[in-house]
Amino acid sequence: MALPWYLQNRVLRGVLIVAAFAGVSAGLVIPFLTLTAQERGVSLAAIGVMASSYLVAQMLLQLPMGSLSDRVGRTGPLALGLFVEAVATVGFTFAHSAPSFILLRSGQGVGVAILYPAFRALIADVTPTNRRGQAYAVVGAAFSGGMLLGPPIGGALASVVGVNWLYTAAGLIEVVVAVGTLFYMMRLIPAHHESLEKVSVPFRELISRPLAGAFILGFAGQFQFGLFSGIWSIYLKDLGATDFQIGLSFSTFSVTFMLLSPFSGRLADRSERWRRILIANLFYGVVIALYGVIELVPFILILGLIEGCIVSFTQPATDAYLASVADPRIQGRVQGAFVTVGMAGAAISALLGSVLYGIAPVVPFIAGGAVLVALTLVAVYFIRETEHKVKLQQVVVMTDPRHSYLSADVVEAISADGHLPPPVEAVVRSEQP
Repeated sequence: MALPWYLQNRVLRGVLIVAAFAGVSAGLVIPFLTLTAQERGVSLAAIGVMASSYLVAQMLLQLPMGSLSDRVGRTGPLALGLFVEAVATVGFTFAHSAPSFILLRSGQGVGVAILYPAFRALIADVTPTNRRGQAYAVVGAAFSGGMLLGPPIGGALASVVGVNWLYTAAGLIEVVVAVGTLFYMMRLIPAHHESLEKVSVPFRELISRPLAGAFILGFAGQFQFGLFSGIWSIYLKDLGATDFQIGLSFSTFSVTFMLLSPFSGRLADRSERWRRILIANLFYGVVIALYGVIELVPFILILGLIEGCIVSFTQPATDAYLASVADPRIQGRVQGAFVTVGMAGAAISALLGSVLYGIAPVVPFIAGGAVLVALTLVAVYFIRETEHKVKLQQVVVMTDPRHSYLSADVVEAISADGHLPPPVEAVVRSEQP
């Protein structure tokens, strides 16, 4: 019996392993980080700063790190980022003051900023265009599988061995993955990926209308992450949730995301992604608001399942759309810019989260849902416009006898603004009768 195509790709197979172990490592500590800080005397306001520092570090470094990965290759930044994050994670074992928690959380943000653009760009590098939605979906499912295991294990162990052992174990996992990544990926990644940016590409390519839709969706999605990163565990604790339930709340999302990803990934590779993104995010906004309206822990766990289902459709569609409109020469820079915009939204909302929670627990959830819906409407306008122009151009290419000789690769190369890229246009003009 043949393996699925994504397991036959040795580089993508390595990416899936990295994603799975990264999910386990994150799942061990994320549910307990804010609670640890609170138990060690860190104020709610300082916890908000701690959450924001993680995001600000990424916001400042994602774009330059993405550009760096275009120049030096993907493997080095991947391994280095994992190692930096590991050192910061272990450091929480010794943290007992607000400045130390903020500094270490910033260190984790630096590690993620180094590795994440290279990680996302590598997926696009080694995956055919018509399968990128599936690739991003299965990688997301691998991370979710790790997250599915991490929180309940962490929740069960925290009451037995204490949280310090969780931070140490998570850090060791990341060190092992970093070393494995360095030696495994260096043998597999084609050499030409180490010097992709041979041609200078102007910065204005990062602020084009086709990319705007993806960037706005990135901002909207990460706004939710930042809003709740500093208050989620505290909110559940205030509702009377146990440590196990808090850990489980991070896993329920992963269950449905992982189960539905194979199907949603295939759907993400089809045309007219804007319609699916619009419908799914409208439901997503309602779910976010309901988290704060119905203050029952079992109901919140059920909502987590629904949220995972919705995001399993929106995330691969957004990722596949972004990779399809990005210039391959600057894939790392585009991915870095996408995450930078998202982290900007998360950093802003992380600071707001504790403030809004102080007004009333329901306020940040209502605000998060409203922001998601409003920004989705704006993003979908740009994505619909782009997909419509691409579809029209493809129709012209397929029906106009003058272009009947164009290959499928040239059709795929049509840019999102409805024009052929300069190198392709030059070839077309030279070959036209």
